[in-house]
Amino acid sequence: MMISRARRGRLVAALIATAGLLAGGTSVGAQEYPVKPVRIIVPFAPGGPNDFSVRPVAQKLQELLGQPFIVDYRAGANGIIGSDLVAKSPPDGYMLLVISSSFTINASTYAKLPFDPIRDFAAVGSIATSDIIFIVNPSVPVRSVKAFVALAKSHPGKLNFASSGNGGSLHLGAELLKTTAGIDMVHVPYKGASLALTDVIGGHVDSMFISAPGAIAQIRTGKVRVLAVASATRAQSLPGAPTFAEAGFPEVQVDTRYGLLAAAATPAAIVARLQSQIAKILGTAEVRERYAALGLEPAPMGAQEYAAYLRADVVRWRKVVTAAGLPPQ
Repeated sequence: MMISRARRGRLVAALIATAGLLAGGTSVGAQEYPVKPVRIIVPFAPGGPNDFSVRPVAQKLQELLGQPFIVDYRAGANGIIGSDLVAKSPPDGYMLLVISSSFTINASTYAKLPFDPIRDFAAVGSIATSDIIFIVNPSVPVRSVKAFVALAKSHPGKLNFASSGNGGSLHLGAELLKTTAGIDMVHVPYKGASLALTDVIGGHVDSMFISAPGAIAQIRTGKVRVLAVASATRAQSLPGAPTFAEAGFPEVQVDTRYGLLAAAATPAAIVARLQSQIAKILGTAEVRERYAALGLEPAPMGAQEYAAYLRADVVRWRKVVTAAGLPPQ
């Protein structure tokens, strides 16, 4: 059937108008997000740093966006179970994941993951950082990292270090110090940082890397001694402790950064809406005060910058794991 030029023109115009409406509807949908509760998956047990970092943000997102932001705990396999749940969720912004350093480390310490940590997620943004410090039992006769390294070199294989478990950031921090300084220490893994700290306090283990909030009280009472901070800058909670860079070992950096991810292919407009609200939240005095009480610092970072950070972190930890000769789990 022949279609007249005029009618063909009307059909084309109608198609263009329909496409415009559809595009407009997508935009409006993103602007209206969220229209139902949002779940934030914490892939660890309640009461840990991932939980602490995201709770103030979740509360404020609920106030600003008018829908519940529910913190949902899905612990197991060093965060892999909860991460996989989000990787396979619909890409609509209604299931988010809060991650820390273990997320990028797992890419090197596990032989196979059920997801790709970069390809299967959309970065929303980082929210907070926590300082990692290097401590020793007071019986270890050193007061600086250089003195510790000299002692370790004079007694190879005699000093040891505790960690919260094989392949974690606290373990790899010590491995990074070993390879950087060229020293030999024995690894003593525990099932959690608190158990490891107890044995450092008791003198059963010489040293360990630990998050600053976990050891502040013990440092102040003299039960352990801090030698250095593994962040790029000094810890606000320990202003007298030098960084590893100041101590002469700039390669030793172990910062724990907490952030939010969504499933890959989540619309950019939804990611941008979340990120803009999170940036506002992290700038409030209330959240800064809550973070300070927990030993956390706000660390806003946009989606693209955070995605680049995660890609670089995967590469960085792979080098550390390879240099340490750690077998994959």
